[in-house]
Amino acid sequence: MRRLFLFTLISSSLALLTFYMQKPNTYVEDEGVLIPKEWTAKNEHPQTPSKYRRRVDQAMLSIPEWYLVFSPKEQGNYFEHTTASSFPYMRQNAQIWDIHKIVKTYTDTNQTNYKYNGEYQLMIYIINSSCSAEYVTKAWYERVVGRLTDTKTVETDEDRFTAQYTKDYVAFINDNFWYEFDFKDRLKKLWTETSFFDSHFLRKMERKYFLTSELMVKWGYGKLIKMGAETMHGPDDTYTMVLVDKLPGRLKKKYDVLENYPDKSALLRLNRYARFNPEIVQLAEDKLTFREIAGNNAAIFVSLKVPSNKFFSLSYTENIFSQPIPSEPKKKRIVLAVLVKDLNRMLMKAREENYEVEHIFDY
Repeated sequence: MRRLFLFTLISSSLALLTFYMQKPNTYVEDEGVLIPKEWTAKNEHPQTPSKYRRRVDQAMLSIPEWYLVFSPKEQGNYFEHTTASSFPYMRQNAQIWDIHKIVKTYTDTNQTNYKYNGEYQLMIYIINSSCSAEYVTKAWYERVVGRLTDTKTVETDEDRFTAQYTKDYVAFINDNFWYEFDFKDRLKKLWTETSFFDSHFLRKMERKYFLTSELMVKWGYGKLIKMGAETMHGPDDTYTMVLVDKLPGRLKKKYDVLENYPDKSALLRLNRYARFNPEIVQLAEDKLTFREIAGNNAAIFVSLKVPSNKFFSLSYTENIFSQPIPSEPKKKRIVLAVLVKDLNRMLMKAREENYEVEHIFDY
């Protein structure tokens, strides 16, 4: 436990020091707050029942959280063909804090209707600091030790294990808390399902040491975080309620309808988190328009992945920032704001342009 504490303290200090040394890896559309103030207003007379509503600022506050899903996903894709020793951890570390600054600017300023959410802001700072400490530690280790054994391409069982473990981890955290992932089981598989004697022996032993250290730290740290988290929140809400303007009779059996209203609008129950994306895109494809999402009709935020030489801006959207994707040089991420009522046509326009809807931040 003492070693874990010292590791966290030292790594956090290094993360903060490195943060101030980084060049920007995120490009803000313009200085100041871009969203019209009325786009951030709370819905004063929501039709969605109170038990299904969430705060209007949750859409923006969840952006830093979801970057910590995007980031390991990019790593998993990279590790399929190239070893982790050359991964640009420091660029992702910089992007973590760039997003943090942007979100803090929007949620703290008096140019929006967002009210300060101290508890959520603290949570974001803690998870960003933890992830930043991990990335700084990995970057320094790979530069000093990993580079000495690096095979460039994936040649060993251990490097293949890294790719699979990372992709499995991403699939898990799409819908679950990271600390519930079974790191102990992966540690067991590392030592029972990878060979000891093969080509690139030094690389194999070095990776076994590196992965054992990572999995043990995450296993121990995750147990601590889980104990603290369980005392702070109850059961997690895994659904998002969407109020659509009209629901044709032919579609009523297709969706989980909670209530039909006299004006022909309907309240639908959709899955939250990663599964929200394909479900609400399907609603848009069925030509449904949205009146409320989680009781809100204000700006909702969307992340798109587009070619690095392309742009995506519409008369009814506001671009917030863009980021090059370190592991995919030919692509970039664009995060934009759009009113709930315009979300359906924005999604259809993105599909028309063949752009990937990476995530819709559903409050």
